[in-house]
Amino acid sequence: MDHEKYMKRCYELAVRAGKKGFDTFGAVLVHNGEILEEAENTADWDKGIFGHAEFNLVHQCANRYSDAVLRGSTLYTSCAPCERCLCAIASLGVENVVFGVSYEAFSQLTPGEASPVDRESLLRGLGIRMKLTGPVLEDEGMHVFEWWGGDYRPLKELIAEMADVKAGHKEEGAMIEYRKITDFPRGTVYDILRDAYSFDDRNKQIWDKNWKETDDFFYDNPDIADRYGLVSCLDGKPIGFVTWDPRSRPEYVEIGHNGIREQYKGRGYGRLQLEEAIRRIRTYAGLKRIIVCTNSNLIAPKNYESAGFVLYDRKPNETESAFTGDYLYYEMIL
Repeated sequence: MDHEKYMKRCYELAVRAGKKGFDTFGAVLVHNGEILEEAENTADWDKGIFGHAEFNLVHQCANRYSDAVLRGSTLYTSCAPCERCLCAIASLGVENVVFGVSYEAFSQLTPGEASPVDRESLLRGLGIRMKLTGPVLEDEGMHVFEWWGGDYRPLKELIAEMADVKAGHKEEGAMIEYRKITDFPRGTVYDILRDAYSFDDRNKQIWDKNWKETDDFFYDNPDIADRYGLVSCLDGKPIGFVTWDPRSRPEYVEIGHNGIREQYKGRGYGRLQLEEAIRRIRTYAGLKRIIVCTNSNLIAPKNYESAGFVLYDRKPNETESAFTGDYLYYEMIL
């Protein structure tokens, strides 16, 4: 099969998505040399819409084509699919996937590095047959990302910018440590919360009393504070904290407050703090899942999704804090 022909179409779809303001990814399903379906990325983080190109393609094909047709088809995608998309593709019954840009190459444009995971073997262990082929026209595919989000930027500039971010993370990450809440004086939790939500004065007007009560609770109950919470420190300075409620074990543990001081946002500290909390929560024997509730107009949803949480419910926010967006309910199945 002419992989390059269909991959070029994926790249065209990806660029088209980018020029619309979405992430630059595209996918097609091919059977006997004919393109059956096409899809672009339509992810909208503000609305909590996953919208990956492969995911959209799967939904277009579901219950439309027979298992025999799907099994005999090949799914082409402009970039190696994420784990969630791989699961979606597997549920469709497609056994052949061809990607343009590899995980390793794409990691040049992300804060993290590609994980050396044998995805075919993992799927095989679940009784799922899938062949991953690629990369195909990778150099051409990398230049597709120049249209990411609608504004053209040269690939070299994007890679150099991310290299600087990674270098900063390595340098700063070495100085990050996680300490007990009670290592710091009363008022620290309140001060972090006030700072973390300082981007909108309405937050303080609504939540100031709650923040003070939260601070009082943890310092009045030091054993709870130190067993079910942590403070992120940079050069000894508290820059964030996270807590969790274990009372519903083994069914679930719920993440509570999770905040980073405003000046440290967007630098990877929130993600590191969340990962440390998840690591500690995972040590509870027999735990089934981790849950969290956040709001759609905050940056938190993207942070939780990048850590592996999946949206399972959404409810309108009709309270005085409606400006923060709908309530989003996420879970991580363990």
